[in-house]
Amino acid sequence: MSKLDFRYDIEKDFQNYENNYLDHKYPDYGRKEFDTAPFLWPSLKRKIDQAADDDKKVIIKDYLNNFAKNELPINIEIEGLRKYWSSLEAEYFKNLCNYMKIPNEIDKMTVYFTTLSISPYNVVNRYFYVSFFSNLPSQVKTIMHETMHIMFRSYFEKYLKEKGVDKQAILEITEALTILLNYEFCNLLLVPEKNNKPSTLDLQDKVVELWEKKVSFITMLDELIKMRT
Repeated sequence: MSKLDFRYDIEKDFQNYENNYLDHKYPDYGRKEFDTAPFLWPSLKRKIDQAADDDKKVIIKDYLNNFAKNELPINIEIEGLRKYWSSLEAEYFKNLCNYMKIPNEIDKMTVYFTTLSISPYNVVNRYFYVSFFSNLPSQVKTIMHETMHIMFRSYFEKYLKEKGVDKQAILEITEALTILLNYEFCNLLLVPEKNNKPSTLDLQDKVVELWEKKVSFITMLDELIKMRT
Protein backbone atom coordinates (compact mmCIF):
# COMPACT_ATOMS: atom_id res chain seq x y z
CA MET A 1 0.00 0.00 0.00
CA SER A 2 1.30 3.43 -0.94
CA LYS A 3 2.65 5.71 1.76
CA LEU A 4 1.14 8.68 -0.07
CA ASP A 5 -2.51 9.66 -0.19
CA PHE A 6 -3.30 11.78 -3.28
CA ARG A 7 -6.24 14.17 -3.26
CA TYR A 8 -7.66 17.50 -4.33
CA ASP A 9 -9.15 19.56 -1.50
CA ILE A 10 -10.54 23.04 -2.13
CA GLU A 11 -9.77 24.27 1.38
CA LYS A 12 -6.17 23.09 1.19
CA ASP A 13 -5.74 24.72 -2.20
CA PHE A 14 -7.26 27.94 -0.84
CA GLN A 15 -4.87 27.78 2.13
CA ASN A 16 -2.00 27.74 -0.34
CA TYR A 17 -3.44 30.88 -1.97
CA GLU A 18 -3.74 32.59 1.40
CA ASN A 19 -0.15 31.80 2.33
CA ASN A 20 1.61 32.03 -1.02
CA TYR A 21 -0.43 34.26 -3.30
CA LEU A 22 -2.40 36.76 -1.24
CA ASP A 23 0.42 36.71 1.28
CA HIS A 24 4.02 35.62 0.85
CA LYS A 25 4.83 33.41 3.80
CA TYR A 26 7.30 31.24 1.92
CA PRO A 27 10.98 31.69 2.87
CA ASP A 28 12.83 34.17 0.69
CA TYR A 29 16.07 32.28 -0.07
CA GLY A 30 17.40 35.44 -1.71
CA ARG A 31 14.95 35.27 -4.60
CA LYS A 32 13.31 38.22 -6.23
CA GLU A 33 9.53 38.12 -6.22
CA PHE A 34 8.17 35.39 -8.44
CA ASP A 35 4.76 34.51 -9.78
CA THR A 36 3.20 31.68 -7.80
CA ALA A 37 0.07 31.68 -9.98
CA PRO A 38 1.19 31.56 -13.62
CA PHE A 39 -1.83 29.43 -14.54
CA LEU A 40 -4.50 31.96 -13.55
CA TRP A 41 -6.19 33.79 -16.38
CA PRO A 42 -4.75 37.33 -16.72
CA SER A 43 -8.24 38.81 -16.41
CA LEU A 44 -8.78 36.91 -13.16
CA LYS A 45 -5.45 38.13 -11.77
CA ARG A 46 -6.43 41.72 -12.53
CA LYS A 47 -9.78 41.22 -10.84
CA ILE A 48 -8.09 39.84 -7.72
CA ASP A 49 -5.48 42.60 -7.68
CA GLN A 50 -8.12 45.34 -7.93
CA ALA A 51 -10.45 43.88 -5.30
CA ALA A 52 -10.57 44.71 -1.59
CA ASP A 53 -8.85 42.18 0.69
CA ASP A 54 -11.99 40.30 1.74
CA ASP A 55 -13.26 40.28 -1.84
CA LYS A 56 -10.00 38.76 -3.07
CA LYS A 57 -10.74 35.65 -1.01
CA VAL A 58 -14.28 35.42 -2.36
CA ILE A 59 -13.02 35.65 -5.95
CA ILE A 60 -10.43 32.94 -5.37
CA LYS A 61 -12.92 30.62 -3.66
CA ASP A 62 -15.33 31.06 -6.57
CA TYR A 63 -12.52 30.17 -8.98
CA LEU A 64 -11.58 27.07 -6.97
CA ASN A 65 -15.19 25.93 -6.66
CA ASN A 66 -15.54 26.16 -10.43
CA PHE A 67 -12.22 24.37 -10.91
CA ALA A 68 -13.32 21.53 -8.62
CA LYS A 69 -16.30 20.86 -10.87
CA ASN A 70 -13.84 19.44 -13.45
CA GLU A 71 -13.98 16.06 -11.78
CA LEU A 72 -12.91 14.00 -14.79
CA PRO A 73 -9.53 15.69 -15.47
CA ILE A 74 -8.86 16.00 -11.74
CA ASN A 75 -9.52 12.29 -11.15
CA ILE A 76 -7.54 11.27 -14.23
CA GLU A 77 -4.55 13.31 -13.06
CA ILE A 78 -4.73 12.00 -9.51
CA GLU A 79 -4.98 8.40 -10.70
CA GLY A 80 -2.20 8.85 -13.27
CA LEU A 81 0.23 10.25 -10.71
CA ARG A 82 -0.74 7.64 -8.13
CA LYS A 83 -0.15 4.83 -10.63
CA TYR A 84 3.21 6.15 -11.83
CA TRP A 85 4.42 6.91 -8.31
CA SER A 86 3.47 3.41 -7.13
CA SER A 87 6.03 1.98 -9.55
CA LEU A 88 8.80 4.05 -7.94
CA GLU A 89 7.86 4.49 -4.30
CA ALA A 90 9.38 1.39 -2.70
CA GLU A 91 12.73 1.82 -4.41
CA TYR A 92 12.88 5.55 -3.73
CA PHE A 93 12.13 5.31 -0.02
CA LYS A 94 14.45 2.32 0.40
CA ASN A 95 17.30 4.18 -1.29
CA LEU A 96 16.61 7.41 0.59
CA CYS A 97 16.56 5.68 3.96
CA ASN A 98 19.68 3.66 3.16
CA TYR A 99 21.52 6.79 2.05
CA MET A 100 20.56 8.84 5.12
CA LYS A 101 20.94 5.81 7.42
CA ILE A 102 17.46 6.21 8.87
CA PRO A 103 14.75 3.56 9.49
CA ASN A 104 12.76 2.57 6.43
CA GLU A 105 9.52 3.13 8.30
CA ILE A 106 7.50 5.68 6.36
CA ASP A 107 4.45 7.17 8.04
CA LYS A 108 1.61 8.18 5.74
CA MET A 109 1.86 11.52 3.94
CA THR A 110 -0.83 13.41 2.05
CA VAL A 111 -0.25 14.94 -1.39
CA TYR A 112 -2.60 17.83 -2.11
CA PHE A 113 -2.96 19.06 -5.66
CA THR A 114 -2.84 22.83 -6.01
CA THR A 115 -3.64 25.20 -8.85
CA LEU A 116 -0.62 27.31 -7.90
CA SER A 117 2.93 26.57 -9.01
CA ILE A 118 4.38 26.64 -5.50
CA SER A 119 4.43 23.37 -3.53
CA PRO A 120 5.10 23.95 0.17
CA TYR A 121 5.38 21.15 2.72
CA ASN A 122 4.39 20.65 6.35
CA VAL A 123 6.61 18.43 8.47
CA VAL A 124 4.37 18.24 11.55
CA ASN A 125 1.19 17.31 9.68
CA ARG A 126 3.08 15.36 7.00
CA TYR A 127 1.63 16.82 3.84
CA PHE A 128 2.83 18.72 0.81
CA TYR A 129 1.48 20.13 -2.42
CA VAL A 130 2.04 19.25 -6.05
CA SER A 131 0.99 21.51 -8.89
CA PHE A 132 -1.99 20.23 -10.87
CA PHE A 133 -0.68 21.95 -13.99
CA SER A 134 2.79 20.38 -13.92
CA ASN A 135 3.58 17.48 -16.21
CA LEU A 136 3.85 13.96 -14.79
CA PRO A 137 7.69 13.76 -14.64
CA SER A 138 7.81 17.13 -12.86
CA GLN A 139 5.14 16.05 -10.39
CA VAL A 140 7.13 12.93 -9.53
CA LYS A 141 10.22 15.08 -9.05
CA THR A 142 8.18 17.29 -6.70
CA ILE A 143 7.16 14.23 -4.70
CA MET A 144 10.77 13.13 -4.30
CA HIS A 145 11.84 16.68 -3.45
CA GLU A 146 9.14 17.26 -0.82
CA THR A 147 9.27 13.81 0.78
CA MET A 148 13.04 14.22 1.11
CA HIS A 149 12.37 17.46 2.99
CA ILE A 150 9.90 15.82 5.35
CA MET A 151 12.03 12.73 5.98
CA PHE A 152 15.21 14.74 6.49
CA ARG A 153 13.70 17.21 8.91
CA SER A 154 11.82 14.50 10.80
CA TYR A 155 15.07 12.72 11.62
CA PHE A 156 17.73 15.44 11.61
CA GLU A 157 16.16 18.73 12.71
CA LYS A 158 16.89 18.04 16.38
CA TYR A 159 20.51 17.27 15.47
CA LEU A 160 20.79 20.53 13.52
CA LYS A 161 19.37 22.58 16.39
CA GLU A 162 21.76 20.94 18.86
CA LYS A 163 24.61 22.04 16.57
CA GLY A 164 23.40 25.64 16.77
CA VAL A 165 21.88 25.90 13.29
CA ASP A 166 19.19 28.60 13.11
CA LYS A 167 15.80 28.27 11.42
CA GLN A 168 16.73 29.85 8.09
CA ALA A 169 19.92 27.79 7.85
CA ILE A 170 17.95 24.60 8.56
CA LEU A 171 15.64 25.47 5.67
CA GLU A 172 18.59 26.22 3.37
CA ILE A 173 20.36 22.95 4.19
CA THR A 174 17.08 21.09 3.68
CA GLU A 175 16.66 22.66 0.25
CA ALA A 176 20.27 22.15 -0.80
CA LEU A 177 20.14 18.41 -0.18
CA THR A 178 17.57 17.93 -2.94
CA ILE A 179 20.36 18.34 -5.51
CA LEU A 180 21.15 14.74 -4.54
CA LEU A 181 18.18 13.72 -6.68
CA ASN A 182 20.35 14.36 -9.74
CA TYR A 183 23.08 12.05 -8.44
CA GLU A 184 22.01 9.47 -5.89
CA PHE A 185 18.46 9.05 -7.23
CA CYS A 186 18.70 10.05 -10.89
CA ASN A 187 17.68 6.58 -12.10
CA LEU A 188 14.16 7.34 -10.87
CA LEU A 189 13.84 10.77 -12.51
CA LEU A 190 12.81 11.70 -16.04
CA VAL A 191 13.70 15.39 -15.61
CA PRO A 192 16.51 16.91 -13.53
CA GLU A 193 16.12 18.66 -10.20
CA LYS A 194 16.68 22.42 -10.48
CA ASN A 195 16.57 24.10 -7.10
CA ASN A 196 17.39 27.69 -8.06
CA LYS A 197 17.16 29.31 -4.64
CA PRO A 198 20.14 31.72 -4.53
CA SER A 199 20.97 31.40 -0.83
CA THR A 200 21.31 27.62 -1.17
CA LEU A 201 23.60 27.46 -4.21
CA ASP A 202 26.87 27.35 -2.24
CA LEU A 203 25.46 24.51 -0.17
CA GLN A 204 24.34 22.66 -3.28
CA ASP A 205 27.84 22.93 -4.74
CA LYS A 206 29.25 21.46 -1.53
CA VAL A 207 26.73 18.60 -1.61
CA VAL A 208 27.81 17.66 -5.14
CA GLU A 209 31.49 17.94 -4.24
CA LEU A 210 31.08 15.69 -1.19
CA TRP A 211 28.86 13.21 -3.02
CA GLU A 212 31.57 12.80 -5.65
CA LYS A 213 34.04 12.07 -2.84
CA LYS A 214 31.64 9.37 -1.59
CA VAL A 215 31.52 10.68 1.97
CA SER A 216 28.81 9.43 4.33
CA PHE A 217 25.60 11.40 4.62
CA ILE A 218 26.32 12.48 8.20
CA THR A 219 29.78 13.70 7.16
CA MET A 220 28.15 15.68 4.37
CA LEU A 221 25.62 17.13 6.79
CA ASP A 222 28.32 18.17 9.25
CA GLU A 223 30.16 20.00 6.47
CA LEU A 224 26.97 21.86 5.53
CA ILE A 225 26.44 22.76 9.17
CA LYS A 226 29.93 24.28 9.31
CA MET A 227 29.00 26.52 6.39
CA ARG A 228 26.01 27.95 8.28
CA THR A 229 27.32 28.27 11.84
